[in-house]
Amino acid sequence: MVMKRSRIALTFLVTLLPLLAAGCHAYKASSLGDLNSGDRVRALLTQDQYNEFEEYLLGGDRRVEGTVVEADSSGVLLEVPVVTVERGIRLDSYHQRLRVPAPGIADLELQSLDRIRTYSLVGVAAVGLGVIVADQVLANSRRRGDPTPGPPEENIAIVLRIPFKGG
Repeated sequence: MVMKRSRIALTFLVTLLPLLAAGCHAYKASSLGDLNSGDRVRALLTQDQYNEFEEYLLGGDRRVEGTVVEADSSGVLLEVPVVTVERGIRLDSYHQRLRVPAPGIADLELQSLDRIRTYSLVGVAAVGLGVIVADQVLANSRRRGDPTPGPPEENIAIVLRIPFKGG
């Protein structure tokens, strides 16, 4: 029963963590002037700009996510993922740089870390891990309290009978 509860808790925790981790980032509206090199952004391209870049973009979506290489008032140079190739157990991602002019951007959002969600995730993970560890410690202490069947080996006496004939 204890092991079953632990497995359920562990499965729940392993399933919940990736879902919550994806929610640790938030996007807020931004402008080209607010961008710095290395920022992660999500841009919604105009239809004309999308038609120009369509052959380079994955997924057929006007929304492009990438890393800012450089930005100024005339546009932004983004490094966007193009393809991911599996080589054995390693994944190689290939990126391409796209220069998007300012008129080609309909909406621009800057990715940032949402501290409340992140701290909540860490708290949930800590509580979940604490419950699992406490459950295992209690289960082990209950198992040690059970007496082992039969007498302990120290209390076993070996009796040898040697007959003597008196004469």
